[in-house]
Amino acid sequence: MTNVTRLRVNEAARLDTDRLESLVLEYGEPGAERFLGRTLEDIAVRLNRVERSWRRKDMVRLCHGARELSGVAEMVGLTTLARAAENASSAAISGDLAAMASTMSRLSRIGEVSLISIWDQQDQSI
Repeated sequence: MTNVTRLRVNEAARLDTDRLESLVLEYGEPGAERFLGRTLEDIAVRLNRVERSWRRKDMVRLCHGARELSGVAEMVGLTTLARAAENASSAAISGDLAAMASTMSRLSRIGEVSLISIWDQQDQSI
């Protein structure tokens, strides 16, 4: 009989709280809340588009979408998400499907954890 071990991967989102604080200073508290709300929605939509491109094996759209996602994530201090999106873009360019599968799985996990992290941070500090 073969034993199968299932590994659970726990990803931690890295959040640049200084960036969040600078948004509050730049836009004021209500403006920062509105900006973050719109940006989180944008991140969720972009992440969905990247995942859809992966399922369709559309590497051109995946690469473009992942780069855009990285830029938006950087704007609000989601550094781990930005890096994961850049890694997915690089893997798409390389054409290595094993690397693509791995980076896309990580991007999905980091995306979920990052959105939750920034929502929690928004509830606590803004």
